[in-house]
Amino acid sequence: MRLAMPRTMLALCSAAAIAVSACGSSSATPTQAPAGTQPTSSGAPTAVPTATQPSGTVVLSGWESSTAEGDALTKTLLTFQAAYPNIKVDYQPIAGDYPTVMAAKFASKDVPDVMYLNADVAPDWIKQGLFTPLDPYIAASSYDVSKFYAGYASIFKGTDGKTYGFPKDGNTIGMAYNTDLVPTPPTTIAQLVTMATSLKGTNKLKAPLCLNGALDRGLTWVYAQGGTLLSADGKTETIDSAASVAAVQSYLDLFKNGLGMTASDMGAGWCGDALGKVTSAITFEGGWLDPAMSSTYPTVKYAWAPFPTGSSGNPVTISYTVAYAIPADAKNKDAAWVLLSWLTGKDGMTLWTQGGVALPARSDVAAPKGKDVLVAMGAVAKPGSGFVPGYANIQKAFSDAFTKQLQAKTYDAAPVCSAAAAAIKTAIGG
Repeated sequence: MRLAMPRTMLALCSAAAIAVSACGSSSATPTQAPAGTQPTSSGAPTAVPTATQPSGTVVLSGWESSTAEGDALTKTLLTFQAAYPNIKVDYQPIAGDYPTVMAAKFASKDVPDVMYLNADVAPDWIKQGLFTPLDPYIAASSYDVSKFYAGYASIFKGTDGKTYGFPKDGNTIGMAYNTDLVPTPPTTIAQLVTMATSLKGTNKLKAPLCLNGALDRGLTWVYAQGGTLLSADGKTETIDSAASVAAVQSYLDLFKNGLGMTASDMGAGWCGDALGKVTSAITFEGGWLDPAMSSTYPTVKYAWAPFPTGSSGNPVTISYTVAYAIPADAKNKDAAWVLLSWLTGKDGMTLWTQGGVALPARSDVAAPKGKDVLVAMGAVAKPGSGFVPGYANIQKAFSDAFTKQLQAKTYDAAPVCSAAAAAIKTAIGG
């Protein structure tokens, strides 16, 4: 879900006036609502042009992505520019490895005014003091934060309780199924297992389910089956509890019983390819599946359904997100806040997501066409990353141990959970 403007769009942006603005000043903390703006019911400020409105250049940085996403971002920024003619948006995409490039910019204090903050690195970067707390701006402008889905917004709060970013969009993990092979999608994991068992060995399927041997999808299964990684307060690891081990074991059993297989074992690059090649009947992905299917496998019929309810009895899934944030060393913070709050408010997010390239992270933004199921799951989604520092190491420990079990054909959850538990204890200092 890396959403940005490709290089091909930059000339268009300059020509179309994403670079028109008077010079202005910045300040670290606002003492009142930015002059020239007023909050709307959606929390997105509406321009009220005045001589004292925040102005100047706002440098916005993110990563490169598809043409469709670039078109959507261009349209969104041009609309902002029309509402706020005193603020020039200078979009500077980052090529290469985004975290590495940004780490160098933080070290040199050569930072953008607004930047993408991926959930994966958010806890670590926030802890390092790299971002500006947004709470004074929220209070001064009466920005409405109540409409954000908690699974998205919670990631960008620091341990100090302050807010350091707001989600620009998000994606949830849903169940994509071949409608020719699965006319009625299962609503529970028990039904899923029964359905997969009936499909095993039929229709030239290599396995009914395409699954990932990692937490990027397996965490949804853990939650659905009553397991957890951490205690509610985030201070204790719980992946090696009896409930969590049983949940991971039920996931491994899908592989053991020939109901599930990884994409690589199916000869596919990822599970979207497995669904498109009809080597599997069901996979678990986010909204990024749709453009891949329509462009590569346009004749394959599929639909979305919620992730099946497991033994926990509660509907649940996981979500992924990216925020807009203001670096601590940003040069034009007041104008940066105007841009950030508009982009993450109802109006800006509606415009950004209406093309279907991303899902709204706010409950007051309508779902793009065909994304109703995925958007609705935002209300029950838990963060799929970024909810604990050092999560990448936890993911690696789980994945390495899980893969070892698959390769050895031993299918034992205990070593997997023990490896993940050790990584979690290291991460939280336990």
